[in-house]
Amino acid sequence: MLGTNFNKPIYIIFITLVLICIVLSTKAQNPSGNSEKNIKLNPEEQVHSPHKATMYSAVVPGLGQIYNKKYWKLPIIYGVAGVFIYAFDVNNNQYNKYKNAYAEFDTGKITEFEGYTNKDIILRLKDYHLRNRDLNVIVLAGVYMLNIIDATVDAHLFDYDISEDLSLNIQPSMMRNINQQNALGLTCRLSF
Repeated sequence: MLGTNFNKPIYIIFITLVLICIVLSTKAQNPSGNSEKNIKLNPEEQVHSPHKATMYSAVVPGLGQIYNKKYWKLPIIYGVAGVFIYAFDVNNNQYNKYKNAYAEFDTGKITEFEGYTNKDIILRLKDYHLRNRDLNVIVLAGVYMLNIIDATVDAHLFDYDISEDLSLNIQPSMMRNINQQNALGLTCRLSF
């Protein structure tokens, strides 16, 4: 058994540290002592979570905008995404068509494709559609990222109070410069 006198102080210190950690963690989690009462007293005062909006938009594009109650952004997100998905499909079909035509030029099955008799032109058209297809994927990824960023920023600014009383007050003032001499100036005061 490990009941020697050498281990007794270590056990006491270990148990004391565990108890202190438990007490401190419960105070950090529950500063008022009764967080359930606080939640029940203010149910309408819920915090709008940027983390939720970010996760919603990451899982389903546009869901973060719905969480933020910015419904008008959904047609924009899906419209832009739809345009680039359509462009991807068109460029992918054209790429495959010219890739197959180039392969048939190499084997000698055909000598003319859609009026083109030069194999290098077919290669350039194939590369052109490949590049456009890849750019569509990159832009679509950018639209996806912008969707997530927009939902996050909107959620951060969701509870931002914009009052009607924004005023700028400009007045002449008398100031002292470094040499302790009086100087005239303007004071701008922004109240919000």
